[in-house]
Parts: sequence; structure tokens; C-alpha cells
Amino acid sequence: MAYDLAENIAASAFVVLAYTFLIRRSDGWRLNTRQIVFGAVMALTALFSMVHPIHIGPGIFIDGRTPLVGLSALFGGPLSAAITAATVAGYRIFLGGVGMEAGVANALLSFLTGVGFAMWVKRRGVLLGAVSLLGFGLLLTLVSLLTLLLLPTLELALQVGQRTAPPLLAIVPFGTLFLGGLLLREQRQHDAERRLGESEARYRLLADNATDMILEMKADGAVRYLSPSVRDILGHDPAEIVGRAPATLLHPDDVESAATAFAGMKAGSPPVTFTHRLRHRDGHYLWVESSMRPTVGADGEFVVVGVVRDVTERKRYEEELSAARAEAEAANRVKSEFLASMSHEIRTPLNGVIGFADLLLGTDLSAEQRQYVALQREAGRGLLAIIGDILDYSKIEAGKLELEERAFDLHRLLRDCRDLMSNAASQKGLLLQLSLGGTVPRFVHGDEARIRQILLNLVGNAVKFTERGSVLVSAGLLSAEDGEGAPVLLRFSVSDTGPGIASAEQANLFQRFSQGDRSTTRRYGGTGLGLIISKQLSELMGGRIGVQSSPGVGSTFWFELPLPVAAAPGLATERREAAATRCARILLAEDVPMNQIVTSSILCKAGHTVEVVEDGVLAVEAMRKGDFDLVLMDMQMPRMDGLQATAAIRQLGGRRGAVPIIALTANALTDQLQLCLDVGMNDHVTKPIERDTLLSAVDRWLDAGAEDALDDAAVLAGVAPVSDSSPVLNLATLDTLAQTLGAEVLPRFVNGTLAELALRADRISEAETAKAAAADAHAMVSLAGNVGLLDLSRIARKLQHACEQDRPDAPMLKAELRDAVNRASAALQAALPTLGVAVETAR
Repeated sequence: MAYDLAENIAASAFVVLAYTFLIRRSDGWRLNTRQIVFGAVMALTALFSMVHPIHIGPGIFIDGRTPLVGLSALFGGPLSAAITAATVAGYRIFLGGVGMEAGVANALLSFLTGVGFAMWVKRRGVLLGAVSLLGFGLLLTLVSLLTLLLLPTLELALQVGQRTAPPLLAIVPFGTLFLGGLLLREQRQHDAERRLGESEARYRLLADNATDMILEMKADGAVRYLSPSVRDILGHDPAEIVGRAPATLLHPDDVESAATAFAGMKAGSPPVTFTHRLRHRDGHYLWVESSMRPTVGADGEFVVVGVVRDVTERKRYEEELSAARAEAEAANRVKSEFLASMSHEIRTPLNGVIGFADLLLGTDLSAEQRQYVALQREAGRGLLAIIGDILDYSKIEAGKLELEERAFDLHRLLRDCRDLMSNAASQKGLLLQLSLGGTVPRFVHGDEARIRQILLNLVGNAVKFTERGSVLVSAGLLSAEDGEGAPVLLRFSVSDTGPGIASAEQANLFQRFSQGDRSTTRRYGGTGLGLIISKQLSELMGGRIGVQSSPGVGSTFWFELPLPVAAAPGLATERREAAATRCARILLAEDVPMNQIVTSSILCKAGHTVEVVEDGVLAVEAMRKGDFDLVLMDMQMPRMDGLQATAAIRQLGGRRGAVPIIALTANALTDQLQLCLDVGMNDHVTKPIERDTLLSAVDRWLDAGAEDALDDAAVLAGVAPVSDSSPVLNLATLDTLAQTLGAEVLPRFVNGTLAELALRADRISEAETAKAAAADAHAMVSLAGNVGLLDLSRIARKLQHACEQDRPDAPMLKAELRDAVNRASAALQAALPTLGVAVETAR
């Protein structure tokens, strides 16, 4: 028995060797050819096993036909299994005898079991191992035992089964595991070698065909591998560089930077990327970008894997871009210098036009002459505004505009804007109103001048484009954070009852040189820069701007700004404002005769003594000899300009060297104004000279040591929320309004408000659509709230909502609104005399 077992083990070894030969040498063979050859090997081995079976008793023996047929299906395929099974069945038929039918059935069932198990493994994706092979062996054993039922008698089948079952259950499963394990090991090793070969071939294909140069260097810097792309990049054959150090190809100026990049490099270090030059075979240098990654090679040695890319074209583009940028910056500097020159050249004659007009208006003129001079002054100021818009726009586009942020009184700013535009509004018969929310902080930190510029532009547009009705300037608090200095989000809006703007035209409002409708420019004039400048200024201050408008109803332009809350100024007296301006001795350095006359006349009428010099040399000489309280210095003068003269005066030392110097400049660019401060000037006044601006600057520096004035003006209250039981009139709101506007202005304001309310009420009664009625009701909410008419404001709001929702109670609310207007008029008639004013009935 031991000899028979040794023979079968030897046969198994033959099978393994044959299988190893087949899978390693049959790469070029067709699949059917491999299966036929493997089937023939397994068939011969099965015949050998049947010729030399393992004898377990008289007339009883076991061979390896069953596992060999099954394993041929599992490792060779259906064709291999069919060849093996057919060979085994044919040989058994040749032998004949009592168990011929059982032997043939054993071969057939082993074939079917092997093919079925192989299909199950493939479909389920089962990974073959010891457990699966042992289970396969047990399955083959059960199939083999079932064939005993084909013996002539059942008694014979039971007798043979009792004697063969135990050895079959021991030998077939473990034989299947043994032989299958050997075949599986060879198969896996071959698959691993095949995958490794494919991977190497794939990476070799990538390396050999990559446009970038790939190299591998040893620790001493010698190249171990270099991709063929070196021929296209450097013109060298890889064999010419392999074994050498590529440092010999570096440009001399790049050797040090390359050594620094490689210094301290070790396995695991991050990759290093640097740009340098390499020498081509023909001698010229080209720019490359090298990315080097340190690692450990397959042999365990330290290596550096690198990718080198030709970036000569990119470097050329970068140099061209740098040259273009330098050219653009130079052009921008020329543009700034041109703007500075044009600002001076245009503003200087305007100074004479506007200044002499102011002086003429201060003399005795006939009514007709006064009208002409006033028109001349307004035309000059209009031209000045256009120049200012162009200069502002140019400064913003060039990034030269800088914000001058400081603490200021926001309430006063809003009232000043309203007062400045009130005359223009009253000339057109418009009611200009201000609504200031009660939660809006009084003192904030920001650029007061730029916020005023945006407000005046929006209010000016509203007045210009509105033919009848009213303009409402309002400010409200959107969000706030606790604590002094915390930013608050404020919303400023200007609403009018003008013609409105179509939706299609609203998108063009904030574009360059655009006024929405082409006919607008012909009718009203203007450059169309106002809104784009307002947009850019609001965004520069961290805010945004927008518009809401409906044709035939009106427009609301708004902008939002985040402004930090500022502390209220310390208690100070108003002595500076109340006290008479003290007379001072002032030196005026100005070379243009018209400017000399205008400026000196303004100062002399204010009580000052003025000495005029024509250039900087004379100004310095006058300071050496005389004693002056203040110097007004023109910037551009012959022989010595204002900057040089200021520097010379500061070098005099003592009281003369410390005299306040105010620049008179027609250049409004920020960087030019900064030059004035850098050389030692204290302040500047921009030409054309405005009387109030000049005198304010002079007084400020003559009284530089005085305390800051405190503005104790009252604060306009906002529109108060109302409930269903609101009183007709809130006297506190009306009282605050009286203190703000004054006894002379309040009657006109209240009369105008009541007239507008009555007009809106009539339009609501006659409105053809609910939408038009809702728009007028919406306007009445704020109009009534401004003067404390809470009940009317409440009813107007209810009517607005009813019209917007098309509710059936809208007609009833319209009648109630008319009664509320009458009650409001009567309430105001009774309340205003207590404040020292009177009002006429609106209807």
C-alpha cells in the first residue's frame, strides 16, 4: 500500500511540473491548445493511477481518477476535464468487468462536478484556498460513493461501500487538497509574475514615451536611469548621461541653488521643485522645471526620482508678461501725471470764474445782473462737478483713491445733505424730507466726505428727475453688534415719486457713462458717471448699492455700509463758533493774478491782513523778514514751487519754521495731496477756492489749540411702530421735528407733508388698479410717520396690505383713510400753536 501511495504522489508531482511548464511557456498558445495539452497530461496521470491503484484489500483498490478529473476542470477548463474524463471512461470500458458501469458513471459525474464547481467559483468570485479545496474533495468523494449504486446487487454495493468509504473519505479530500494546493500555488505565483511584468511594461511604456524627462539618481548624484525623452529635450542619448552626474549640465548661475535644493534630502522628505537652466547638446541653455522626490529603490538603496519639464516657452511668456506689466504701470503713471496736470490746468481758470462770481454777488447789482452772475457761478460749479466726477472715476480705476476715515456726526451729515438740496427741491415744488431711524447711531467712524458724495449724488438725481411729488431721504439700522467700536450695518435710501425706471434699463444704471435711457442725457445732461462712482465708493467702503423702481410710481436708490460706532466727542464748548474770528497776518504765495485777487479779497473781507508774493523764493524771503500767523502756499509757481518753498521754511527753525502752511492746489489726486503733508504742510484747500472752505481751514489752524466744538443739535426721530390703537398724533415726534427744523421751516414742511398726503389719498380713491393704490398707501406710511401721525400711518399700512392681497375690505379702508387724513389735519392744527407755529388745512 505504501508503495502504491508513493507512485501516486510521484504522479502528482509530474502533474505539477507539467502544469508549471504549461503556464510559464504557453503565453503565445491559444486557449484550446493549452486545455488540450493539460487535459492530455491529466488523462495520462489518471491512466497511470488506474494502472497502479492503491490496494486496500482483496479485490478492493482506490485510484486518483476522481480528483484528477475534477481538478482538470478547475485548473484546466471544461475541455481539459472532458479529455480526462473520456480517457478514464474509455479505459474502464476496455477493462470491462462487474463494476464497468459504476466506473464510467464515476468519470462522468466527476466531470460534471468539476465543471459546476469551477463555474460557481468564477461567478461568485470565490478565492480558492484550503477550505474550498477540501470541500471540493469531499464533494467528489460523495459523487464517487454514489456510483456504487450501479453495481449488480445492492448487497454488493453495500459491501464495497463499507470497505471503501473510510479510505475514500480520507484519501480523496486530502489528495485533492494536496494536489490542488500545489497547482494553486503555481497558478498564483505565475499570476503575480505576470502582473509584475505587465506593471513593469506599463511603466516602461510611460517612461519611454513621456514628453517630460524621467530620471533616477543614486545618492552620489550619478544617473541610474534616464528616459528616451532626453533626446527631444537636451539632444543627448540616454547612454551618454547614465552613470554621470547631471550637475555638469547645469548653468553656472544655477549650481548653488540646485545644491541648496538637494541639501538635507533623505528618504521620506517632501518633493523639491525648482526652476533652472540645462545645457543642450548644441551648447545653448534652456529653462526646465525639475521635481525631485527622494525614496528607497527596489534594492533598498537611497535614490531620487525626478521629472524634468521644458518650460522655456512658459519662461518666455512670463518675461513678456512682466514687460507688459511694467509698460502698463508706466502708462498708468503717465496717466496719473496727465490727470494731475489737467486737474491743475482746468481748476485754475475755474477758480477765477467761480471766485469772481462770488465776489460780484457780494456787490451792488441789479436784479438782471445778479441773475446772470448767479447763472455764471452755477455753470462753473456744474463744470467743476463734471471734472470732479472724471477725476474720481480715474482715481478709482487706477486704484489711487484712498479713504480718509475718522469719527463724524452722521445725523448732522444727513441733515446737511437735506439742507443743501432743499433749495433745488423747493424751486421745483418738491417736498424734500428726512427720516432718521431712532436706532441709528449718531457718531460713527468712516469717510464722511465719500458718504456725503454718494448721498448728494442720489438726492441730486432724485430731485433732477422728479417733476412733482416728494423726495424722501431715510437712514435705518439693519444689524448691530454690542460695544463701542463694533460695526453696524446701516441702510441709506433715497425715494422719489419720479417717472420710475423700467426693469430692462435698471441693469444699465451702474454701468459706465450710462443713464438708463438715451433721452435722459439729452433732457437732463450729465456724464452718467455719478452712479458708477457711487457704486465703486460704496464697494470700496465694504458696502453695496442697488435700486428698486416701478415705472409711473417712483424709484428708491439705496446703499448699505458697515460703519463702526464711534464714541461721542468729549464735552467741549462752542466758544470757537460763537467767538468772533480773530484777525491774522497771512502770507499768500500765488502766481496767478486772478487767484491772488479772489483769495486775498475773501481773506480781507473776513478781517485778515494779507501779503501777496508771486513765487516760492519770495515766500521764503518774506518769512525770513516778516512775522506771519499762517501761510497759504500755491503748489505750482515759477522759480520755486510750493513743496520746495515749504521745505525751505521748515528749515528756518523757531516760530517762523513752525508756522501753519496750507496748500492751495488744483490737484485733487490723493498721492499728490500726500506730498504736501510729507514736506511739512499742515492742510490743503482744493481749487477752485470756496469761501467757506477756505475760511474754515484758516480758522482751524489759527485756533489749532482750541477745544473741539460739540454739536448739541437734536436728533430726528424715526417712524415709530404703531398698533391697532395708535393715537392720532405723537406729540413727542412732532416736538423733536420742531427742534430740528426750527419754527420758520416747520410750517412749510408740515404743509407740504399734508398736501402730499391729501394728494395721495385722492389718487388712492381714483386708482384704477390695486397695485397703484398699494404704492401710494406705502408712501403714506412713512409720510405720516415723519410728522407723528401714527393713526394715519397705521391705516395706510393696513390699506397697502389689503390692496396687495386684493382683499374685499380695501374699499372700506379707503374711506377710513380719507377720514384719517381729516383727523390728522385737525390734530396738527391744534398741536402746532403750542410749538409757536401754525399750519393751514391741507384740504
